[in-house]
Amino acid sequence: MHIGLAGLIFATLLPSAIAQDTGSVEGRITSSTTHTAVAGAIITVGSGRASTAASGDFRLNSLAPGEYTASIEAPGFLKRDRVSFHIDSPLAPARLDFELIPESSIAGRVLDEEGHPISGIRVEMTEAIRGTGTTWRQWGAATDGNGRYHLDGLAPGAYLLKAEPNPRLLGGLAGAPSRDRRLAPPKVRKEGERRVWVATYYPSAASRSEASRIVLTGGTQQAEVDIRLQAAGVYAIRGMLFDDSGRPANGTVSLISTELLALPETEVQTHDGVFELPEVPAGDWRLAAELERAGVRLRGTAAVLLSGHDVENVSLRLAPPFELRGMVEPHDKVNSVSVELHPVDAPPAWAVFAKSDQGGLQFPAVYGGHYRINVFASIPGYYLDSILLEGRDVLGKEALLAEGTPPIQVVFQSDSAALRGTVEDCGSATILVLPQDEGLWDFRFIHRASCDRTGHFEIGSLRPGSYYALAVERIDATGLDDLSILRRLAGMAEKVQVDPERASYVELKRSPWPD
Repeated sequence: MHIGLAGLIFATLLPSAIAQDTGSVEGRITSSTTHTAVAGAIITVGSGRASTAASGDFRLNSLAPGEYTASIEAPGFLKRDRVSFHIDSPLAPARLDFELIPESSIAGRVLDEEGHPISGIRVEMTEAIRGTGTTWRQWGAATDGNGRYHLDGLAPGAYLLKAEPNPRLLGGLAGAPSRDRRLAPPKVRKEGERRVWVATYYPSAASRSEASRIVLTGGTQQAEVDIRLQAAGVYAIRGMLFDDSGRPANGTVSLISTELLALPETEVQTHDGVFELPEVPAGDWRLAAELERAGVRLRGTAAVLLSGHDVENVSLRLAPPFELRGMVEPHDKVNSVSVELHPVDAPPAWAVFAKSDQGGLQFPAVYGGHYRINVFASIPGYYLDSILLEGRDVLGKEALLAEGTPPIQVVFQSDSAALRGTVEDCGSATILVLPQDEGLWDFRFIHRASCDRTGHFEIGSLRPGSYYALAVERIDATGLDDLSILRRLAGMAEKVQVDPERASYVELKRSPWPD
């Protein structure tokens, strides 16, 4: 009887003892736009889950002291992952107050030149980025019987909207009629003219460079975002393809738009070197030719501007690839580095990645032209100092590569610089540090950090130089690859000089994101 009583007492006390060893997290979830409570939001931490009450409050128990990350989601809001918090003691609940960003949407119609709605047209939306490598996402919808489209679930950011009447068909012709027969051909404005509908950016631009950016903030519901299709005259491109010995060659010629990350619009085969693209809309185009001979791929490119008349006698010359070598300093870091040669005047698919070879780098098949040399590495205690080509630093610049080009030197330096500082009322703000050299404005050189509980932050492994530093309340999805946004951020920032082998210091205040 005595033993049974002891066991009962132990069993009663055990849950209480366990509870004393675990902590909890509590908080309130609100909307970033209205700052009102979000009911029914789900907070997930590991295998534990909690939901918010009508007041937006929640509590999650049975968490041991330590570092955690949570995900938060609710209908009509963008999901947030990797929200960090810390439990110090079982006696003191951690506090996690967080704002969710409402989803945005865009809706409108696609119209012809006379303002009539057109059904069956694909509408594509992309982030308004420069294509430096941070991200590239695309959303799509087709217009209904009333010419309307709708895109939802969108994050804050800057976007471009495009109506695409001519689906890409390899082997077909640019400017081919839409698959939807309800789109009548554009009207002929003068005798003998031939016109086709072309891809049109909002509100009525035939090129990406002339498009209007659509800026969405949290919960933006933009309606009546109409696109009026543009038409362009079509002309022929005719020419000859030559191999590396100057003889006419039978290969493939692709027509590629100069728009960002464009895919081939069409391709034709040459006959005795002769090629013709008979119906190409006016605009800037690139021709890319290929021919495989004895296991070796020959390539060539040419730029063509179509405006008002056919273009004759285009000469496309093929060339074989050449090998280019490189080296990394210090030499023992070569296996920690990835190097890409990204073509400027050739299709993105022709990019070349280096292979490690006997302690150096080897680019086995490079074609002559202009490239950006992108270096990807994360080496603790080191920073990318320079990319040397014939003694000239081409970091952040274009480089002309040709057969006989000397090896590329990728130079890392140790004892990198650091930036420390404080942010007044930091909370969940993000610290941004970007170089004052716009040529380095890409994801490899734009640094982000968060404050600790005292408002302090530190960013290490910085390349010494001049920087902009600021703390922003939020970051839109596309903002760090949008040149106009980056320039506005720079105008709001504090200028700071970061010197080798030392930590600089800066004091910041929270700034709103530039919408």
